[in-house]
Amino acid sequence: MIKLVPALAPAGVIFLLGLALSAAPPQGRLHIISSSHQDIAWMDSPEKCIAFRDTNCITPALAMMAKDPAYSFTMENMLNLREYLERHPERAAEIGRLTREGRFEWGATFNQPYESLLSGEQLVRETYFGRLWLKRAVPGADARVYFNPDVPGRAAQMPQILAKAGIPYMVMSRYHEGFYRWASPDGSSVLTYSPGHYGNAAAYLNAPPAEGAKTILDKLAKWTGYYGGRGLPAEYPLLNSVDFSQPTDFGPLMAYWNGGGTAGAASRPAPQGGAANPVMQYSTARKFFEALDVKSAKLETVTGERPGLWLYIHGPTHHWAITAAREAARLLPAAEAFGTVRSLLEGSFAGYPAKRLEAAWQAEIYPDHGWGGKEGQVTDRLFRKKYEFARDEGRAMLDDALAALAGRVRLDPAKGLPLVVFNSLSWPVTAPAVAAIPPGPKRYRVVDPAGRDRPFQRLPHGTSGPNRGPAVEFMADDVPALGYKTFYLVPDEASPTPPQVPAAAEPLVVENRFYRVRLVPGGVASLLDKDLGREVLDTGKFLGFEVFTMRSVGNGAGEFGRVQQPTMEGFDKLGDHKPAWRLVDSESGPVKTVFALEQVLPDCTVRQKLILYGTTKRIDCEVSLLGFDGDPYREYRLAVPVAAAKGQVAYEIPFGVLEVGRGEAKGTGGPAYGNLVYDEQMSDIRPREVQNFLYAGDESFGLTFSTSVAVNDYKDPTDEPVPYPVLQPILLASRRSCHGEGNWYLQEGDHHYRFSLTSHAAGWRNGYRAGIAANAPLIAVAAGAAAAAADLPESLSFLPFPASNLVLSTMKKAETDDAVVLRVYDVEGRDAETEIKLAVPVKEAVRTNIIEEPGAVLKPRQGRFVLPVGHHAVETVRLVPGPKKK
Repeated sequence: MIKLVPALAPAGVIFLLGLALSAAPPQGRLHIISSSHQDIAWMDSPEKCIAFRDTNCITPALAMMAKDPAYSFTMENMLNLREYLERHPERAAEIGRLTREGRFEWGATFNQPYESLLSGEQLVRETYFGRLWLKRAVPGADARVYFNPDVPGRAAQMPQILAKAGIPYMVMSRYHEGFYRWASPDGSSVLTYSPGHYGNAAAYLNAPPAEGAKTILDKLAKWTGYYGGRGLPAEYPLLNSVDFSQPTDFGPLMAYWNGGGTAGAASRPAPQGGAANPVMQYSTARKFFEALDVKSAKLETVTGERPGLWLYIHGPTHHWAITAAREAARLLPAAEAFGTVRSLLEGSFAGYPAKRLEAAWQAEIYPDHGWGGKEGQVTDRLFRKKYEFARDEGRAMLDDALAALAGRVRLDPAKGLPLVVFNSLSWPVTAPAVAAIPPGPKRYRVVDPAGRDRPFQRLPHGTSGPNRGPAVEFMADDVPALGYKTFYLVPDEASPTPPQVPAAAEPLVVENRFYRVRLVPGGVASLLDKDLGREVLDTGKFLGFEVFTMRSVGNGAGEFGRVQQPTMEGFDKLGDHKPAWRLVDSESGPVKTVFALEQVLPDCTVRQKLILYGTTKRIDCEVSLLGFDGDPYREYRLAVPVAAAKGQVAYEIPFGVLEVGRGEAKGTGGPAYGNLVYDEQMSDIRPREVQNFLYAGDESFGLTFSTSVAVNDYKDPTDEPVPYPVLQPILLASRRSCHGEGNWYLQEGDHHYRFSLTSHAAGWRNGYRAGIAANAPLIAVAAGAAAAAADLPESLSFLPFPASNLVLSTMKKAETDDAVVLRVYDVEGRDAETEIKLAVPVKEAVRTNIIEEPGAVLKPRQGRFVLPVGHHAVETVRLVPGPKKK
């Protein structure tokens, strides 16, 4: 996505490693990797870019391959091939042959994403719709290289995902030029090449042959010491790639270099030190990597996250789209898991929605890193529609599966109207649940299967529930992991008494069994944890849950070495306006007590609700920015200042948790080209891309904060920053595309957010479950009459393993047959061995790689199948169900 890279001088493309030079390079090979960097769009609308790839990249490359049997070409992702075959199905055989021959190379993932924006399962599906799709669509073909050279950011677990998908190589850039073993915390790694910037070599490869050859000789001299010190064979990459570059005939350069041109050997560049120059040839990234990948190589291992620098391009500037994406990332695995359970209980996968799931997953990973650009409003609208389709399909398929499972539960009509509450997480959950209620008695009470009353309250009409009809909210306790629990709605003439809370006094002090909260105009002045006996907020500068705004000049992405930070121009915060809290009587009751405030600001109206639950240790905060007028370069944040001056900050990443200052890769990103240098220590880059929660705490307590937005900060961004953590979801930023003809990301309209907080004993391991659960609400299904074949008890878990440190990523129908595929990961950083089972007997268990290719058979131990899972590992296993027990 660039961002207009100028012609590069030779000084801008040599290695800047400061290594001592040795003698001239030995005989070897120079691999010209002719490629083209492709966003889905960016250079123009998606439709025009698809046509450009056809007529200016792939079709000309096929013509050059037909003309020159040595010519090779590389496209960076599999989406490019799929688009082309949709336009030219008549060329499928030709492309298949060239791909099998290794002359036409396709990147091994579906596209090139912002890795840490995506969930772990989304990243896995990149390889399903990449390498796995190619192997199935073009038998005998393979893709072994992951390309993501544009985005300056790497997810910590991406190397593990690639390695376990059979993708051993990665091309990246915007990082120190060189070769690395890029590793994940479990020890998995991929051989990685960074050219500094992917466009660097194009400057001299496309120069006149004599000029280009001279620069290449200089580069070889630099390479010699680097290669010799690392035990690398004399295999050298020359990546020709710029944005939307076209296939190039490098015959004149190769003839000049190799001595076979019209000028003959007399024009060939003279070798240095008496050694023969390496032979220059067409190649692909895979051929180059396979030639370089020797056991004797001694390469630097880079482990950890490279925090993304371009994160303002997605969550803050495309709030509605990314909200849909995050919801879909939760709904689709839940739909797969409960759909699989349904099929197992029915004894057939005939009703499993495999095609719908495939279409939804493909839509969920379709948006790549190229938001905005020329005709960016068209691209952004398409990306948002893709995410919304994935979300809506995920919700519909999940609802279908849950309705079917609820219909199999043996119910006791004498107990009342059954409400079957489902939990999609890998641990039991106690949380509020909302259910639609039918016409009938005006008052109810809610009881559990044993007839015990549960806290409940009727919601105001139109505020919640399916179709915004009459609904009841109740506290559902201990809903089993990946399972359900049945509650009953019982007619009752007694009217619940709402809590009596003074609404006029300022400051307003509210207490429940967990917290003592002092509300002041604009936010929370004090939050005392009664269990811990301590204050958990430091409100000397910011109030708790205080909305504030700053100037936010910048682009989402672009040629800058550090994240473009907001400034104090136009700084404002709610506390300065002193909006008063009021008790919302119509939404308060035994389950929760709700307070609200509202403040008109120059460019929007801020409306907030603070929600205290009576029987669970949790405080929610809802924020709405109403009628935002699109004021350019404006940013809104929410502040949660944590009283832990010397504490730790951590947050959830795809397939894990990162501890700030420990989980990042070491060092800086280094020089890219010209004056562009990524000079900031990776541990200092902020804000960060966050999955579900952030944590801050010290040796005496911890606070876990669930976030509904993708981009969050943890340091005070204002002048004279405070030393303690200030957790900050970035609600909105109205920036502009860095393309010269690009669009503004103004986002006029209404924006809604929800956050949740809990405090606990020190350490993120004591809070991560609550942090994830707040973003995965329980789902209540009002069950009708039980089916005649109802065979399930009132409460049941379908979780296929008992290990407490493991999280289920998905449970799905296998790609090729009616087996079941489980994918689990360790979130706590410790080894485990766990029994695996299904809702029906398991006949056979086989470990697979991450794209379901078979590996070692698991032999039963005393009739049980046991799966070992290493620390930080992601493991996939294929289970063959046996006949259901009578």
